Amino acid sequence: MQSTALVPALILGAVLPIVVFLSKMFFTSKKWDPRGKHCFVTGGSSGAGLALAVLLVKRGAHVSIVARNEERLQKALAELEKHRQTSEQIIKSYSFAVNSEAGSAAAVKAASEAHGGRCPDAFFFCAGASRPQFWVEQTEQLMREDMDATYGAQAYTALVASREMVKQGVKGKLVFVSSVLGYFSIVGYSTYSPGKFAIRGLAEALQSEFKLYDIDVHIAFPGTIFSPGYEQENKVKPKITLKIEETDGGSTPEYVAETILKGIQKGKFHITVDFIGNVFRASTAGSSPRNSYITDLFYGLVGYIALPIWRNSVDATVLSHRQEHHEYLRQKGIIREER
Repeated sequence: MQSTALVPALILGAVLPIVVFLSKMFFTSKKWDPRGKHCFVTGGSSGAGLALAVLLVKRGAHVSIVARNEERLQKALAELEKHRQTSEQIIKSYSFAVNSEAGSAAAVKAASEAHGGRCPDAFFFCAGASRPQFWVEQTEQLMREDMDATYGAQAYTALVASREMVKQGVKGKLVFVSSVLGYFSIVGYSTYSPGKFAIRGLAEALQSEFKLYDIDVHIAFPGTIFSPGYEQENKVKPKITLKIEETDGGSTPEYVAETILKGIQKGKFHITVDFIGNVFRASTAGSSPRNSYITDLFYGLVGYIALPIWRNSVDATVLSHRQEHHEYLRQKGIIREER
């Protein structure tokens, strides 16, 4: 940016937050109501995806859930039926792998057929998986698989969904689910965090681009979610990662789902679940739309002071693990026996 254009931009940057804050004080917009809307949820057979689907059904939405495992899908569908509000609600499940454009297109097409070919009004991208491991244990194949499981499983569905929404003139919502590890990362998540960072990059671009179509974009950054997926990842998670996460309280899928839906209804772009999430969000916001210019100043100040201290403590914990880690690598045959 040239210096002549920089001064007006700085003035605008100083004035705009005040204007936005005052407008929010005196003008309120109508909250998004899922009632009667068709909501499409990937990763909807368990965890936060299922919790979101249940919440949407309770709010009177038509809900389509998508996942790979047919058995879990049928159990999830039975759970959704318990919360049906009216006989008119269309509640269905579909078994597809959405980590490819073809799989995502088949899933969206199948869900649309139950609604006369009209694509869903809101897409919730909850599909994803974590496989914590040390970087030196990775292979090209594992790296590709992890990127497909984190980024691809959401990006391909978003591509198919947005094409249909634009084609049909549907002015709805795309809701991505990243992770607090999309703001920062630690040992063990070298192939998981990149995908979550990438989801943020995609959402940032689409949040701007989709103003052309009146399609709202949201992205959630939950921390630890006590779900079946979390239990599975803990079985392979490095000991040092478990040590660092000892003080992480975590959240239930239901709490995460409620927080995401409330964030959407408040029109938030970045949706965080807890205090730590807000600190990282405010500290790494860049030019992202702010949730609150007042509270973000507080969270940003906390982050400026506390996060470097936290990172130093994490690095100290990692270094204290060096001897044990080298022994682990020797047992794995990754490094040679010392002579």
